[in-house]
Amino acid sequence: MFTLRQLEFAVAVAEEGGFTAAAARCHTVQSALSHQIARLEEAFGSRLFERSHRRVRPTAAGEVFLHNARLTLQAAARLQEEMALTLGTVRGRINIGQITSLNVVDVPALLAAFRAAHPAVEVHLKVGMSDVLLAELEDGRLDVALVGVGPQISLPPQHRLLHEEGLSLVMPIEHPLSQQRTIPLKALQGLPLAALVPGAGVRRMLDDALRERGIQAQLQYEVTHSELQQQLVAAGLAVAVVPDSMAARMQRTVVRPLLEDFRFRTCAVWRADPTPAARALLGLLPANQA
Repeated sequence: MFTLRQLEFAVAVAEEGGFTAAAARCHTVQSALSHQIARLEEAFGSRLFERSHRRVRPTAAGEVFLHNARLTLQAAARLQEEMALTLGTVRGRINIGQITSLNVVDVPALLAAFRAAHPAVEVHLKVGMSDVLLAELEDGRLDVALVGVGPQISLPPQHRLLHEEGLSLVMPIEHPLSQQRTIPLKALQGLPLAALVPGAGVRRMLDDALRERGIQAQLQYEVTHSELQQQLVAAGLAVAVVPDSMAARMQRTVVRPLLEDFRFRTCAVWRADPTPAARALLGLLPANQA
């Protein structure tokens, strides 16, 4: 047999990549954690981890074990959360993901309101690119994700549209294209471009649109946040294609809408069977602002 604590130890080793970091995460000593992992391996008759000086990695048997260990831990946590809800309290932990450049939801205000209403919930927030957040939502590492995607991305049924908008070209002051009221995408041919890194929803939209039209922009700058895009554009180094709401915040630049009718969607996406904490958070999200 095994205990939930042993499962926690094994998952921590896999996610931290080593026994020392896992022990610190689990608030125990390394010798105790190593002993419990050894007991699990003895019970199952198979090594769960390959040890090396640099990193600890799950074996094939370990991957199977870890998948089911996570499901077991989630089920145990869910039991506690649902029982607490029957007594009128929302408890547990909620893992939230949001894209790096989120303009249409005031996340700090949202989390402050959530904490005021549900102080017993442990909140964890992660910032990342949409494709990573959606993948982590699918494998159960996130409960709710606030993502930005184009229409070519198919979201699961459990999602809510928070905002929909077009795309704009942001350019340096005195740029030749600033004299035009709208900018066709073909005008990007040969221009130096500052874009978010692959994995961002707007980057996927832009890459697909340029490829479909045979347009060769000069992708010189790949960044992780819109603030650096703005700085590169303001310095006269590049132009950028960004959602309208993001463009409106980019000072010391000229903004013109793209001629083509691109639609960028900011959505809340959640797991098929949301926890009480996730349901409570979704109840605080704003309605569609399109």
